[in-house]
Amino acid sequence: MKQKDFITFLIVFIFLTPIFSQIVNEGLLKITTPTMVYFGDEYTNNSGATHNNNGDLYLNSNFINNGITSSTSGTTFFASSTNTIQTISGITESINFYNLDVNLSSINKKGVSVSDNFGLKVENKVNLVNGDLRLVGDAQLFQTHSGIDNNISTNGKLLKDRKGYASAYGYNHWSSPVNNGGTFSLNGGLFDGTDSSLNSFTPQQVLFNSGSPYNGLPSVLDGSENVITPLTINTTWLYKFSRGGVGSYSDWIKIDENGILNPGEGYTMKGTNTLDSEQNYVFRGVPNNGDYAFPISVGESSLLGNPYPSSLDCDKFINDNLSVIDALYFWVEGGSTSHNLADYLGGYATINLTAGAPPSVSPSQISGLGNANSVTSPTQYMAVGQGFFIEAIGDGNIVFKNSQRVFKTESSGESVHYKTDKPNKNISNKTNITNSFVRIGYENPDGYHRQIVLGFLPDSPADLNYNIGYDAIMTDPRSDDFFYIIDNDLSKKYVIQGVGAYDNSYVFPVGLTISKKGINSIMLDEVENFSDQVLIKDKVLNITYNLSEANCVPNLSVGDYLDRFEIIFQSQETLDIVENSLKKIKVFYNGSKQIIIQNKKQLKLNKISIYNLLGQNVLQVNNGFTTGDNMVIPFNYKQGIYLVLIETNSGKETFKIIN
Repeated sequence: MKQKDFITFLIVFIFLTPIFSQIVNEGLLKITTPTMVYFGDEYTNNSGATHNNNGDLYLNSNFINNGITSSTSGTTFFASSTNTIQTISGITESINFYNLDVNLSSINKKGVSVSDNFGLKVENKVNLVNGDLRLVGDAQLFQTHSGIDNNISTNGKLLKDRKGYASAYGYNHWSSPVNNGGTFSLNGGLFDGTDSSLNSFTPQQVLFNSGSPYNGLPSVLDGSENVITPLTINTTWLYKFSRGGVGSYSDWIKIDENGILNPGEGYTMKGTNTLDSEQNYVFRGVPNNGDYAFPISVGESSLLGNPYPSSLDCDKFINDNLSVIDALYFWVEGGSTSHNLADYLGGYATINLTAGAPPSVSPSQISGLGNANSVTSPTQYMAVGQGFFIEAIGDGNIVFKNSQRVFKTESSGESVHYKTDKPNKNISNKTNITNSFVRIGYENPDGYHRQIVLGFLPDSPADLNYNIGYDAIMTDPRSDDFFYIIDNDLSKKYVIQGVGAYDNSYVFPVGLTISKKGINSIMLDEVENFSDQVLIKDKVLNITYNLSEANCVPNLSVGDYLDRFEIIFQSQETLDIVENSLKKIKVFYNGSKQIIIQNKKQLKLNKISIYNLLGQNVLQVNNGFTTGDNMVIPFNYKQGIYLVLIETNSGKETFKIIN
């Protein structure tokens, strides 16, 4: 029926619905306040059509949206008296309501099912009177009003799928998108989702066990893949980490299946040993909505999580809390095969306003991990159910708000939930085309691969100094690791550094810690929107390695190298400018186990360091001193080529000798 006929004869049309199979809008349908409209059959808002409801629309069947929808007032009622399930779907993958009311009165009613990867946007309130609201797969509910939660649940609940690690040894950091009476407990809130495709509205409550062997158990299925015995969660591994802690293992707070969790509070849980690649769970309760706040003090850590049944914009969340936090940290399971604390494998991925950085992982633990494109970096959008750590940089409240919510799916690659032992492609996580990124990798002797990220953000206020929200501390440095050094603060190791517009004269100091002998490799993992060469300079040997062409493999002894390496973008020939006075110093080996330093200008020599070609420091003379024309240094070492680094107030210079 065309738009003009539809509006003119709408009420008449509804009384005649038994002779029609569906209702189709092909133009503009506008329902104004206080109009009440009833659709008896399936309703399709066609491609190119516009559906604008500011009145009350009652639907007895499905709503298929292939066009545009909008609403600034009124309510859309799913109130079938004849259908067990009503569905929301469409090729646009989203739909807009002001208020949503689910109130089915049909026999054996179940509720409203929202198709996988479909976004249900409700500006104001969700009222679940009779029947559940089922978000299938990666379907999401996102609400936009400001202030406190105003959702109502009488005899209906929201059901939301979430997948986690399959292994009984693997941790997820979780957060519930629903509540039951204002808080959440696994007992009454977490259900078995193994057979969700068959029994979408009737998942079974998960079971719980404890004690040796401390493993969860997978579901028991019948021949038709229906769950006959629900999966079992081992309560030994249920913990939360709520403010007050500073990151030590003793700061974890034990909970059980009845433990109380507030919306936005994270918790840990291990898998079930299912043979499936992932374990599917169903969260069931009232959809979380509105503002939530968590007080915290500087220096404290807390395990929080996305409280909503929709994705969360990390940039908006960080900006809203920038006086309190400056980065988010996501645990990524590394393929643990034991419950022993010392055997846990994995690391923390990091995101701030600059970029996302993957965790440090080993290829020996997870097939395919440990290379440039192995583990997905956090994107700007956090998936439903994802828990994360924060470390407070100030006192105040950490605030979740509806304005931070967004509809972004995992299948599109825009939203990430760490839930699988399988490697994922490392995709770009910031979409601003003016931004550029350099991702530098480091692999230690044990095969752990660390990636540190450098972002050039022309529209940001960031500079070469420390910038809140743009530079991120490495929360889990290993004994052998690679990191940025900012503001010459050697006590802090950074995994992400963000600055303003790119300048090829920039120099970025980096640190390297080595605890054991072996091969340490520094490499260029990836660049995004960046075309210049990337080099690492060894200031001691006064040489540069072009990472754009080959890896840098320094052969170094055990120790901390905090003032030796820097990332640069110009060749050595461009940088090799030394004070004329330093050029007047002469250094040579006299053949009699002595190094002679001719210092005719009698410059103050602050430090003299001698290295072999492996970069090992074999001799060092400290403290400021002056000499006459000649200084003699005893040198009784095996024959070879050595480098003498002389540091003065005028600068540094390296000299080569052969003994």
